[in-house]
Amino acid sequence: MTVTGYKNLTQWLLEHAEIDPQAKIDRHNTLLLVDCHENFSDSNCRSLLIDQHRGVVGSPKETKRLLNEWLEQQMFGLIWQRSVQKSITKKERVESLAIVHGNSMFVPVKGATQHSTSWVAMHNLVSKIYYLPNKPAIQLNFKMANASILSLEMPANCSFFRRQYEIAQKMMLQQWQIWRSAAAELKVEEDSLLFKSCLAEVDRLEYIHPREIFNLYQRELWECYIKGSWDDRCSPKEFEKNQKDVKRRYDYF
Repeated sequence: MTVTGYKNLTQWLLEHAEIDPQAKIDRHNTLLLVDCHENFSDSNCRSLLIDQHRGVVGSPKETKRLLNEWLEQQMFGLIWQRSVQKSITKKERVESLAIVHGNSMFVPVKGATQHSTSWVAMHNLVSKIYYLPNKPAIQLNFKMANASILSLEMPANCSFFRRQYEIAQKMMLQQWQIWRSAAAELKVEEDSLLFKSCLAEVDRLEYIHPREIFNLYQRELWECYIKGSWDDRCSPKEFEKNQKDVKRRYDYF
């Protein structure tokens, strides 16, 4: 199936989309996020998810909200993404973010990402990106669940997309190096006497999601900063409010 141009993409949505208020990004099945809140008068459809199994799904949520919900389930949020990108670009400010988390990569097609925009799930492409000559668009090929190929012509700021894709590629390699170093340094031998003793002598370990641990780490940093800057003048209630404000402002779109 081939869909070319944003007008045809809109027609395709009207003909095939199902509106699902509960729709979410699925790392394996979401192929594309299309920002369409300005193209539809119906508030029930602010974004479009193209899914490998379900086809076209309309959502009342904007793309940035869908990404925030997805990131909330991952180990790291935007603060981590921003830090890695800054280390690569050597810039003090990041206006547009590529999202790289393990083997997942979402790249924006145009514009500053603090606003809703369209995103390509690069990890689900089945071929390279084709930049169309003399046209502000890219050609994307995805494999659907029935083994057919979905070919989409997506409007894009091509120079912007190229730049963000290159940054995202470097982010993935940088994260791979971090995980590789961490695996070597933190690896625990399961057949060691120490590990077996831990299993035998610790009655119960409550599993904590890595994201929760990282959130606690961020909280600890923030608490140390508050104490170092304001001593005890910041009440627990003020601390909670400040922490939530910082997280809402910097760890979400």
